[in-house]
Amino acid sequence: MPKNYNLKKLIVEVLEGNELSKKDILDVIRSRSGIATSDKTFNESLMTLLREGEIYIVDYDFSIYDGVKRIQSIRPEGIVFGISRMDFVEIETILKQMESDDPEEVYRASKNLKRIFRRKIDEIQKDENTGFESGTDSLFNQTIFYLNSLGEEPKRSLRNKLAWSLSGNQGSLEMFRSIASFIESQD
Repeated sequence: MPKNYNLKKLIVEVLEGNELSKKDILDVIRSRSGIATSDKTFNESLMTLLREGEIYIVDYDFSIYDGVKRIQSIRPEGIVFGISRMDFVEIETILKQMESDDPEEVYRASKNLKRIFRRKIDEIQKDENTGFESGTDSLFNQTIFYLNSLGEEPKRSLRNKLAWSLSGNQGSLEMFRSIASFIESQD
């Protein structure tokens, strides 16, 4: 078994329920496990997890600059990572957060949902070698607009179906394809 397999597993464990910067993840792993991993191996594990879609970039931690006002470079230590969720309950929660009164919460939920939405579109395009006429971002915006234009009961129903279709559950891809086609036809 490659040595970075255990490192990938540790990174996922550390991020479970947390969103941490690269620096914080490495600090926690080194303190918990006593593993003196190289930056190169750690970076490789992070990139593999990103490529596989198990983690994603959430934010950037500017506190690593210690009060510097004029920042002229991007330091990778400030990149904040989180675990990618693809189950029905997590996605439904994100959809509900889109209705929050807190603009910051809506913004974060929108970013998460758009990332999941793009991944599902990519899955369809890879499967069929076709795309949607309106484009991924436009289709995402149309979907949210349509969802928000519905009454309470139809909105709840579509939100549940959309959450299921965006999940990794069986039959979700076909349901997503149907919803996306329907939304696109509403122009």
